[in-house]
Amino acid sequence: MKKLLVLCAVLLLSSVIAYAGQKILTAQWEQTLPNPNDLQGWKLYYSTTQGGPYTLLKTIPFVSQQTTYTDEFQFTSPDGQRKQYFFVLTAIDTSGNESGYSNEASIWIDFEAPGVPVNLRITIKVQ
Repeated sequence: MKKLLVLCAVLLLSSVIAYAGQKILTAQWEQTLPNPNDLQGWKLYYSTTQGGPYTLLKTIPFVSQQTTYTDEFQFTSPDGQRKQYFFVLTAIDTSGNESGYSNEASIWIDFEAPGVPVNLRITIKVQ
């Protein structure tokens, strides 16, 4: 008989640091674990389209049972663009079974260059 792994999670994302086409993002989720001894970890997926298809971004190992889980990860976005990304999470048990997707969380990543200054006046003085 195959076990059914259920993911009850609410995924939240926030952007922490931005530099040269990369951001450090923080994923936070809460999960009720029906059998915490059977949980191996989670898989985090992303897409540029709402509703997928999703691409595996990383696997996050289960360390200890708690109410809220947090993971920081580096994410690369094309320079010069402002783009929306969509993320979902699945749970994996020790037998390798994977749950369905969590809710979809989205975040805008902005590496768009600012516009050219208009009516800017610069004064330089020699001391």
